[in-house]
Amino acid sequence: MPEPCPRPTFLPQPWRAADLTRWTLAALLLGALFGLGMYSDAVFAAIDAGWGSLLRLLGMAGHAATIQQGVSGLVTKRSLVSVGTYSLLYTALCLLLLAVVLNSVRRLRQVLLIYGGVFAACAVLVLVGLVADAAWAYKLARRLIDFIVSPLPVIILVPLLRWYQPQPPVQS
Repeated sequence: MPEPCPRPTFLPQPWRAADLTRWTLAALLLGALFGLGMYSDAVFAAIDAGWGSLLRLLGMAGHAATIQQGVSGLVTKRSLVSVGTYSLLYTALCLLLLAVVLNSVRRLRQVLLIYGGVFAACAVLVLVGLVADAAWAYKLARRLIDFIVSPLPVIILVPLLRWYQPQPPVQS
């Protein structure tokens, strides 16, 4: 007798306590992302103050200004250290949200490859802009950074990986 087909993931599924916990965590992460985006100026001010205090404590306050001088204004007008910290925080929250919602190691591996590819492309474009003094490379890198540090990848990847790449059938 052939095995029954697994139930498609887009149809309603019976609820379990683990699902409720997972979706509650997803809602909290979504709220954190929303708050981080809405109050980004206050977050940047707090990050600037934190890094400033830490660098003064370590006696490296002038070092941050030296690093900032080598960065084109086409990439960022804020402190490079603060932008990096904010970007890592926002991206980490997005990756956590994707991990919770997708609930699959295989899908998360694909998400990490996509995010890693975009970050690598940004790094290559910034280096091209630096070496060749190419404004177009800086502008394109800025657009990619704006894309990856936004909710847009989450909005695209959740339906793409959840519904168009179903979980493999469970072997019993």
